[in-house]
Amino acid sequence: MMRRSNLLMVLLMLPAMLAWTQVRGGVDLAHDHDHDHDHDHDAVDHVRLTPAVQAEFGIRVAAAGPALIEQTVSLPGEVRPDADRLVHITPRYDGIVTEVRAELGDRVAAGQVLAVVENDATLAPYSLQAGLAGTVIGKHLVRGEAVGRGEAVYVVADLSRVWVDLSVFQRDLARVAPGQTVRLFLGHDLTGPEATISYMTPVVDPETRTATARVVLENANGRWRPGMFLTGEVVVERRLAAVAVPVGAVQTVHGEPVVFVVEADAFHARPVRVGSNDAAHIEIIAGLAAGELVAVAGAFVLKAELEKAAFDDGHHH
Repeated sequence: MMRRSNLLMVLLMLPAMLAWTQVRGGVDLAHDHDHDHDHDHDAVDHVRLTPAVQAEFGIRVAAAGPALIEQTVSLPGEVRPDADRLVHITPRYDGIVTEVRAELGDRVAAGQVLAVVENDATLAPYSLQAGLAGTVIGKHLVRGEAVGRGEAVYVVADLSRVWVDLSVFQRDLARVAPGQTVRLFLGHDLTGPEATISYMTPVVDPETRTATARVVLENANGRWRPGMFLTGEVVVERRLAAVAVPVGAVQTVHGEPVVFVVEADAFHARPVRVGSNDAAHIEIIAGLAAGELVAVAGAFVLKAELEKAAFDDGHHH
């Protein structure tokens, strides 16, 4: 009697158990369905913006094409007086300074009297004269001071031309040579002048383990002051890339580089393979042909809109 009662109970509960299993199955299917839509979300690959919106966000379009790619080496440097236009003025005889006629920073003419010294032996005065026209950049005497023969009491330099000495590290020695073009930058100045390496030391300094690459600069306006630190970018290679775009045109979407190509009134995120680059351009090895229109400015805005569209698509589902 007990066995028949248990069997009857199981038969009565069977429809409810089947219904519960179907409900569980529906939840799993819905989850899978949502997962499919998440996959569709990843497939969003284009953005449409009105011309007014494009103008508002600074989006600019241009054709991909050839560009000169430069490889550079950045070197620290310092401005120095041209040693061929610098003189150290020393007394001919030991004596006492009786007159000082030139101070630091004074511009002096060749032969101009800088100071007068009384000879210790004869008590006769004699003058210290500038050996060349230039600027007094060193002064080591005062009135009444004793000075000795051979002691440099003045330094005069013609600063209308200066040297820039760049430190070349051992790893870059094989890449840097006389005749190469150098761009010189002071601080945050991004528009430095171009010059040419005129000389490179044949030995490496035993203390700094660097060689020196020298640039000669005309300095009539006095912009380059000895003692200034600067940076020199040496162009070690120039190569013409068949297809290139501005650096900002390449964005990263889903972990890979893309450019936004204009197709059918929309910006399509097209994966590309990139090559070498410099501060201005990046080479496109595959995925883009010369002449195709791409967003060369404001591409980051298109990337943001693409990600927003993909998020909204996945969120709605």
